[in-house]
Amino acid sequence: MRTRVARTMRAIILLAILGSALAVPRNPSRIVGGTVTHIERYPYMANMQYSFFGTFFTQSCGGSLLTTTSVLSAAHCFYEDFEWQWRVVLGTSFRSQGGSVHSIQRIIMHPQYIDEILNNDVAIVRLNVPAVYSDSIRPARIPGPEYSLADGSIVAHVGWGRQWTNGPLSEQLLHVHVNVINQEVCAARYAYLKTQPGYEEWPDINEGMLCAGKLDVGGKDACQGDSGGPLAHHGDIIVGVTSWGFECGHSFYPGVSARVSHYTDWIVANAN
Repeated sequence: MRTRVARTMRAIILLAILGSALAVPRNPSRIVGGTVTHIERYPYMANMQYSFFGTFFTQSCGGSLLTTTSVLSAAHCFYEDFEWQWRVVLGTSFRSQGGSVHSIQRIIMHPQYIDEILNNDVAIVRLNVPAVYSDSIRPARIPGPEYSLADGSIVAHVGWGRQWTNGPLSEQLLHVHVNVINQEVCAARYAYLKTQPGYEEWPDINEGMLCAGKLDVGGKDACQGDSGGPLAHHGDIIVGVTSWGFECGHSFYPGVSARVSHYTDWIVANAN
């Protein structure tokens, strides 16, 4: 499935124990309308790779490195899976080559995650061996609970996902800049979608979600394969975890991410 500077800085939380900063279809989400970028620009970007049998792994989701041993991603990526079916690759701009490979010690799903409606769609993935920081491997920050993110703020999706609905995956890392959408407007549009035949059971927009896109324009969004990846503000502050949306880059329905500031306390507790 997808402020003001002074106030922003006051809202940043630190993971003091590890010395890392946290700046604090329902389409499994997804990069549409983006451009090629590189891992040194987003050194926290994690390539989450899945294998049904634990042998041949392929990129299936994204994530954001928070500490040497913890990655923030989406709960729906790992629903009903085992740790041995996943691995994390850090430090590469490419979907299927390069980077530092890490096996997974534990996947911590949010205890109130509901798969049918994608509520509380966040997870912490713990690595067996700590990452070694470099120019291409660095931690992101997460916002504090009171982090101010105004409507219209420019944020960026990052990932290797499909370049349009059911289109090809990208071998190179892509990013796309979109705008934060007013919560009430987003909620009203998805409420309308639920009045249409076949969409009655789709999720409601709630306080744990964040909408972003190019409203009434479309063409820029995350897409399948980008789930769990970052929605970043000011480069390295992860304000959203790519979660779900209607198609990819739709003009009427924005993409939806889990709102990280709503989960700051839970993330800090489990990332440490």
